Amino acid sequence: MELEKQDMEKIIAIVAARYFTQQGWKWVDLREDISALRKAYDELKEQYDAYPYMSHDWYVSNSATRNIHMCEKWEELKELIRFLEDYGEYFDFLVRDTKRSFCITSTDGQLGPEVKNAISEARRLRYNVFVFKVDVPQSIGFELLQLGGGL
Repeated sequence: MELEKQDMEKIIAIVAARYFTQQGWKWVDLREDISALRKAYDELKEQYDAYPYMSHDWYVSNSATRNIHMCEKWEELKELIRFLEDYGEYFDFLVRDTKRSFCITSTDGQLGPEVKNAISEARRLRYNVFVFKVDVPQSIGFELLQLGGGL
């Protein structure tokens, strides 16, 4: 059976997520959770606006959503959200090992000009960027076994 592009992308995402987990890294799948990052930012802003006697940084570092945005300071979070609004579509994962990094997944390692531009901007903002390349077969074999029974 021939695999479609979306099937290959799901396989790559599974392999990458397993690798990050085995390394003990925190990670967020940006294709699925980018709206959760924006929501966390909006909620923290609302909390600060409602109770401004605590600093922005306090709300960020003590938030229940810290495992999503992985930031300790308000300026870090603002910069991350701005970056994701402009370039988030070009990255597949936000990863934290020793620092926050962006990951692009690929079957061939080829990067278009838009992606290269997004990588340049990420590096300018001092984010690490890496490409997670997985060799996924174009087709996959299977068997359909029929068990007796029924009418």
